[in-house]
Amino acid sequence: MGGFDGTDLAEELDDEQIHALLLLFGSDMPGYAPRSRLVELGVDRTGLTGTSDLDRRYTRFRREARDAFRHLGHADRAGTIASRFDALFPEARAPAALRALSDHDLRLLWRAASQVATDASGPGAAETALSVFEACERRDIVDRKDVLDMRNVLLAGRRFEQARRFTQAHPDAGLPPLPVFDDPLGDEAGHATTWRMNADGDRLTRTAVDLAPTQVLVTAGCHFSADAAEDISTDPVLGPVFARHAHWLVLAPGNEDIDAARKWNRRFPDAQVEMVHDRSEWSIFPAWSMPEFHIVRDGKVVETVKGLPRSPTSNRQPLIDALRRAGLLESGP
Repeated sequence: MGGFDGTDLAEELDDEQIHALLLLFGSDMPGYAPRSRLVELGVDRTGLTGTSDLDRRYTRFRREARDAFRHLGHADRAGTIASRFDALFPEARAPAALRALSDHDLRLLWRAASQVATDASGPGAAETALSVFEACERRDIVDRKDVLDMRNVLLAGRRFEQARRFTQAHPDAGLPPLPVFDDPLGDEAGHATTWRMNADGDRLTRTAVDLAPTQVLVTAGCHFSADAAEDISTDPVLGPVFARHAHWLVLAPGNEDIDAARKWNRRFPDAQVEMVHDRSEWSIFPAWSMPEFHIVRDGKVVETVKGLPRSPTSNRQPLIDALRRAGLLESGP
């Protein structure tokens, strides 16, 4: 097993059952077990028998969403996931139908709706997710993670002021504070833009990135990316080149954790991360593999180097060679 989403395990099983299930995949797998939320959520399972129709549709949706992630680029994937959700869950936009669902089916619908609104962000998806969340909240079957997920949905839909009001309305969740979002570009189109964080981490300013000059764009956002930033920042050859010519890019607020970006920037002053504004502005990257090092010139990727400097199959020399070919690093021995 290379990786898994523990959400379903955490909601459906207790801790002992989660560990027993993961043990089937290897003796080391229970170490990756998510903490059970079964008791904390308090879902009423009275009268549940067999598998409901919505449960079957949810399983189909998760399978189709997984296939979309495997085989489609960002734009096609987002559209496919959104359209499949609409087709499979018509009750998501019908208040009376929401009220008629069992607690268990309502939680399944919330999981699907929050995934769509994060992966295929848009006003309609965000409104639907909020409606389902509020239906769960009225039954008191939400926890802090759900509150955080709902705020991320609003952020991913670039509904920043609504996300701020939502945070204020849920003080008991103890969510990290949101920065000020300063957008001097407004609705201007035709640019690849990022949110750049100030030194205090309390303000994000939307900035256009000029893709014409030769530069390095790093698609980042996982702990392997942090390993790469640590290695490169201290490398006597790579460090100065990246400090002058590189942008470390992570996904948009809501898709990427803002507090994690704060911590990254405090840790790596010479490799500050920038959060993209809209994934569609970065169509030069059909996929967002992490970390990858892209040499960009005139708005096009001319070369990509994959891997980590510290890995057994180090990419340090291929990265140096690529920088030299791009004219960003003088030839050396």
